[in-house]
Amino acid sequence: MLTLAPGLAQVRPYVTEDNRDLFRVLLNATSAAEANLALQVLASSTPEKALVTACNLREVLRSMPASPFPMRVDEETLVRAAGLEKRTATLTSYLADGLELVVTTAGNLVLDLIVRDGDAKYFWTPVPVVDDFVNPAIVDLIVESDCLLDGAIGLVKHMGVVFNPRFYLSLDDFTLEYASDALAGLGEFF
Repeated sequence: MLTLAPGLAQVRPYVTEDNRDLFRVLLNATSAAEANLALQVLASSTPEKALVTACNLREVLRSMPASPFPMRVDEETLVRAAGLEKRTATLTSYLADGLELVVTTAGNLVLDLIVRDGDAKYFWTPVPVVDDFVNPAIVDLIVESDCLLDGAIGLVKHMGVVFNPRFYLSLDDFTLEYASDALAGLGEFF
């Protein structure tokens, strides 16, 4: 199985206190205009290879299903296939770095995916899904963790949900893909 850990390792050194917010926008903003603006600003201080990887990570986050969503398997099959632990109303997966992925379900309907970091818990899907693909607090956890994004993707695949993000080989590919949406979004700013 291919993992995203090498890609995250390539981006992680460039996510600093000075540009963390720009990376959050690039990775997570539903607005193509905002993402393209963040990309242009980051291009002056970040190598192209790391930015292409960040654009591909954006597509991964964009492709994750927004809760609630139906899964193609029942709870028992999910527990067995994904190696989850069933608690009263949740299904839990423990990740190698101490984070927990928790799924709340009602039959084959996934109500939400929750990430626990110690005593803190974060719902994967922001309510409502307007400005961000995932909860902004999760973006920092994804960048810092070598296993959170891989764990979430693996869980979605075990649910039988189609997961097929776009991937780019260059920044030009990304910019051309979103050129129309970005120009339309820029008009909204002014």
